[in-house]
Amino acid sequence: MLYRRAIRPVHHVITVVLLLVTMLGAETASAQSQSVTAEGTAGILGGDQGIARDNAIRDAQRKAVEQAVGTMIASETLVENFQVLRDSIYSKSQGYIQKYDIVKEGAQKDLYNVTISATVAVGPLKNDLGALGLLMARVGKPRTLFMIAEQNVGQEIYAFWWSWWGKGGQSFTGQTVDMAVSETILKEEFLNKGFNVIDISAVTGKFEISNAYRMADLTDTGAREIGKKMGAEIIVKGKALAKEGPRNPGSSVGSYLADLTVSAIRVDNGQVLASARESAPARHVSQHVGGNQAIENAARKVAEKLIDQITAKWTGETSGGQLVQITIRGLAGMKDLIRVKEFLQSQVRGVQTVIQRSFEGGMAVLEVDAKSSAQQIGDELAKKDFGVLDLDVTGATANTLEVVATRKSGAVQK
Repeated sequence: MLYRRAIRPVHHVITVVLLLVTMLGAETASAQSQSVTAEGTAGILGGDQGIARDNAIRDAQRKAVEQAVGTMIASETLVENFQVLRDSIYSKSQGYIQKYDIVKEGAQKDLYNVTISATVAVGPLKNDLGALGLLMARVGKPRTLFMIAEQNVGQEIYAFWWSWWGKGGQSFTGQTVDMAVSETILKEEFLNKGFNVIDISAVTGKFEISNAYRMADLTDTGAREIGKKMGAEIIVKGKALAKEGPRNPGSSVGSYLADLTVSAIRVDNGQVLASARESAPARHVSQHVGGNQAIENAARKVAEKLIDQITAKWTGETSGGQLVQITIRGLAGMKDLIRVKEFLQSQVRGVQTVIQRSFEGGMAVLEVDAKSSAQQIGDELAKKDFGVLDLDVTGATANTLEVVATRKSGAVQK
């Protein structure tokens, strides 16, 4: 009996996982959505209805997902395994909302109420282009630049587009250059999922690439520098290598193996969004074609892993929050910094926690865990009265803010 009691919670977890797998993966994409109506409520703190409205919408979205899950799983299973469900599904509710409309909203005393009509995706998010599109819109439809160095069978060195790009100014504009197979396949897979992919031919010759960056083993810093000039928010960089394997005596068909290592990095703050490494074989009578096929097979496997990790990261950020780096210059001392941190924590929509990374010479670097993008936080700072200080936002990306603090005329530090 003790043994049966000990394994009961594990059995429940396995049961829920199996149910979720069935629920999220067994049906066709066309049947994997439900329309539900849900009401969310949030308290109005400090008189700021905007923050309360955001929280009420998130509450309604979570309840919409709970309703959709509840129609598929028995009530006793919901009760016994609520924590597992909350960790697996409810905490990521925004990622499963394909679309929603606000039916009714308004404040009543110290509460803000929102009623939404939502379409909930109950299939795998990675295969739901509607949900993916909404998710990408929430994170600002970032532009993705691919930088893959590739060495195929028979080639002595790695080939990569940034080795020739921009040389001679306009002389390369309009010329056709063979792209790496791995990069072509990765682009294809990302485009098929609705990602915003940068076409390097559209900006060829507009600026030079430093000779220090014309190398296959490009550092993250170098890739980010090129990405900034290209207008990218995400860099997908890596290396692909194809080799010939053993050949059976007397056989005209050769065996080939490709290795591909890739990572996806945010350009503005260097954060790694995803990384993957895959190997894949191929057989062909042609050495070049066999190597290409092996690279293509590895690239498709890598693309699937990267897209899964990136969408999971975005889903977590839109539901739970993301880290925004804020650099503030012009602070007179620690009292000013404390004022700024307290203001961000209590008066700016979407901010959950504020982490101080450094403070020296009047410059502070903060990391803010927020449910808003850096640009949304910047908009809030521009609208709010900060008291003795003026906070002027001088630069913003999706994940970083540059702010200058100046003391108001006649203001005295307390």
